[in-house]
Amino acid sequence: MNEMGRVRADPDQTFYDLVSTYAFRGEKNKACENLKVFNKRPVLPLWWTTYFKYDPLFDCVRYEPEFQQIVRNVEAKYQAEHERVRKWLEEQGML
Repeated sequence: MNEMGRVRADPDQTFYDLVSTYAFRGEKNKACENLKVFNKRPVLPLWWTTYFKYDPLFDCVRYEPEFQQIVRNVEAKYQAEHERVRKWLEEQGML
């Protein structure tokens, strides 16, 4: 909650909602532009790629080269973070 007692919106969810709305409406350029902003996050969980790949709201843009590249970037960020955590766990003797 913020100082006025209102619940703050999750910024990731806000971008997802915006991108999926534009995609559903067939506004491919706006969907990809907003997805680019979302993609600027340094670390993204794997479940975002699952949404991008399988949510029917993205059917309109799913096979656009720009959309596919951004999804690959999100996957790569997840993989890099996954590997970083694996190495840390190894160093801590937890693996």
